[in-house]
Amino acid sequence: MLAPNVYQGACTERSRSGTFSPMPSQATNDKRLKTKVQASLNVFTLVVSLSSLVLLLSGCSAIGIDKPAALQVTSKPEAAIFLDGKHVGKTPFFSDQLKAGDYSLKISVSEASFVDKISLRSGTLTVVNRELASNFLGQAGESLALISGQKGLFVTSMPTDANVTVDGKLAGLAPQLITAIDDGDHKVLVEKDGYTSREFSIKTTSSFRLLAEVTLASQEARNIESGTSPAPEPQTSKVEVTQTPQGFLRLRQDASTSSPEIGRVKTGDQLEVIQETQGWIKVKFPASQSGGQDKQGWVSADYTKKL
Repeated sequence: MLAPNVYQGACTERSRSGTFSPMPSQATNDKRLKTKVQASLNVFTLVVSLSSLVLLLSGCSAIGIDKPAALQVTSKPEAAIFLDGKHVGKTPFFSDQLKAGDYSLKISVSEASFVDKISLRSGTLTVVNRELASNFLGQAGESLALISGQKGLFVTSMPTDANVTVDGKLAGLAPQLITAIDDGDHKVLVEKDGYTSREFSIKTTSSFRLLAEVTLASQEARNIESGTSPAPEPQTSKVEVTQTPQGFLRLRQDASTSSPEIGRVKTGDQLEVIQETQGWIKVKFPASQSGGQDKQGWVSADYTKKL
């Protein structure tokens, strides 16, 4: 597995002139970010194990009313990013100078695309991670956002009713609101039969509610997308042993009455057909009648009927 890529959202602060300017240095930025974490601001870490991404989400705390919003978008494969129909770049995409509000987000490459409505909130970072596929049911990913003034973890899933597990304990079926969750690090797993699972780690704080909208990919759609859909199993033909003068039918090594007898089958036994030739049928001799091991032999077609 490739080493995780790390993306860090840089906050901005208002200068004395009233304009936003970048922080003066990476060292100063790191020091201030550390202070914000210790002050229990809206900082949490998302680890998406399936796509090997590590993202650091940090809300800005600059003094001022109109703080910008931040957006981070990652995808597999690399794709173009559109906000309200305007091309703004390609993945991995990050901007911390967006106006808060509702947007139409489109992630597109070749014949695969994802379109969704997102709400960017002042002073916080919204993250969208997507595994694209031309078959929409084969897509997977998660969208993460923070809501101030509330607490807990709210998980939704597509399809619905996926199992949500937090720290190894089943929390219930999505959509699921978990309010009794301690501040700190937690591992979340979302899974459902027939779909690929998604697993990520979070760090919660009591000042924000974390919204996690999780999409699970259909395993069948993934197989079709990759061209590895399993071929249908061939139907096996069977024959049933009919009444014989002796009450049993000899299983012979070769298709001949002079061939050695290697077993016997009873009237009513159903046998899987391996091969047919004139007057003879090669069948699989049941393990229960051959001392614990399957055998193959020939029986006379005159005393069988096809099922």
